[in-house]
Amino acid sequence: MLSFITDLFPAVYAEEEEVVEEVEEAAPAAPEEEEEPEDIKPEIEEACGETSACAPLKHHLEECTRRVQEDGAHEDCTEELYHFLHCVNECAVPQYWSKLV
Repeated sequence: MLSFITDLFPAVYAEEEEVVEEVEEAAPAAPEEEEEPEDIKPEIEEACGETSACAPLKHHLEECTRRVQEDGAHEDCTEELYHFLHCVNECAVPQYWSKLV
């Protein structure tokens, strides 16, 4: 039975890559690479999470997380997380665009 399957579907092996040794030559100096700009997203989201609109939602999320970790409650904190992230996104998105322009 096995030989029938191997005859029907032959084994395919990856080709070995040829290793070509490159000779190091005195190459001209590479142009300086531009530094990537600092990512502003984490900073903006952190600030938005502390606003008066999102702080109560963050508190509910932290309390839910504490209950689950300490008391072993049979729940998850998905709803609290979604509410908090929605609030943070509502606050942060306009700020992204103002900083990018």
